[in-house]
Amino acid sequence: MSKAKKNRYKTTSFYVTISMGFILFLLLIFGMAILRLDKIYGDQKEKIEVDVFFRENAKMAKMQQIEKEISLDHRVNSTTYIPKEKAVEFMVEGMGEEFLDEFLGGNPLYNSINLTLKKEYAQLDSVQLFEQNILEKYEDYVSEISYSKAQFQTINDTFYNGLWYALGLSSILLTIAIILINNTIRLAIFSKRFLIRTMQFVGAKHSFIKKPFLLNSIMQGITSALFAIILYILLSLALENYNSIIGELVFNAENIYSNFVIFGIIIAIGILVSFGSTYFSMNKYLKLSQDKLYKQ
Repeated sequence: MSKAKKNRYKTTSFYVTISMGFILFLLLIFGMAILRLDKIYGDQKEKIEVDVFFRENAKMAKMQQIEKEISLDHRVNSTTYIPKEKAVEFMVEGMGEEFLDEFLGGNPLYNSINLTLKKEYAQLDSVQLFEQNILEKYEDYVSEISYSKAQFQTINDTFYNGLWYALGLSSILLTIAIILINNTIRLAIFSKRFLIRTMQFVGAKHSFIKKPFLLNSIMQGITSALFAIILYILLSLALENYNSIIGELVFNAENIYSNFVIFGIIIAIGILVSFGSTYFSMNKYLKLSQDKLYKQ
């Protein structure tokens, strides 16, 4: 192979690697956004409050016992006992003491437990089941459980709608990435079609001809993925001081596991797409007739 052809092939190979790297970088960002979407919405779901109100005749010792038992429930994230004296202070802050005395005639509130549920159970059907369990178990002491059904329903609908949109967009992006990478690799192999034909003329087996191209495709996929990962880490370092949703995507100790999961997926995608595109392109050029070879 002449020096000019070697340099041209190296340039083409470099272009393919960089192009794949940028495409995989976009996939990496999008994949990380999908993974972090669950955490963002999970944090919001764990902030929704549920109030368990005690009956007027419930004794302090029993209320403390019930709070402890509820806090040990596998569905519960946190609990706080709120005496009615403390609850009325919150009401006074919002409405004024005059309103409390004139219209309500004193303290109308009850002792209660304010709790939040773990994100896995912070959905309407799970909350309703939790309510039923608590009312049945402590019917002599608990009078009512209060929560916003609309809040639970809205946040779950928003999460699943956002997830489906994200998955749809990521699927489109992945399809575009595969097409672009495939076309780029086909162009690179196209520049080597005469070398491939020469090797066929001297009797080289197809497996022998494909082997260096396929090995190079694996290295190309790994290199492109590593380029995308390094670019992502550099972006993370640049954005680590920004307190925003973008900050949720950065590479840090808090989300290191999800980062490594995505890194592994990106490397696998890089290898599979590069190897697959090279394999099918090689098969195509190995089967081309002499006439079609010059018409490509």
